[in-house]
Amino acid sequence: MEGSDFLARSSAIIYSLVETAKANNLNVFQYLYTLLLYMPDYRQEPAGVEAMMPWNDFIKERCSKVMDTETETPENRGQIPF
Repeated sequence: MEGSDFLARSSAIIYSLVETAKANNLNVFQYLYTLLLYMPDYRQEPAGVEAMMPWNDFIKERCSKVMDTETETPENRGQIPF
């Protein structure tokens, strides 16, 4: 049962991220890609986490248009402006 609880909670988190991105008129793929690109380095910083929220200007700018995911890699992604 513990595995089922973990999977249910994980699914709920992903579903919540997707629906929140939609509610903020973001490209869902771009939003999830950006989260996975930046969160490893900023998950312990409150300002970094806030910068990843779908209503933040940084996210709106990056995730409202189509991004070239082949050039947007961890090595050349830049810093979050906060």
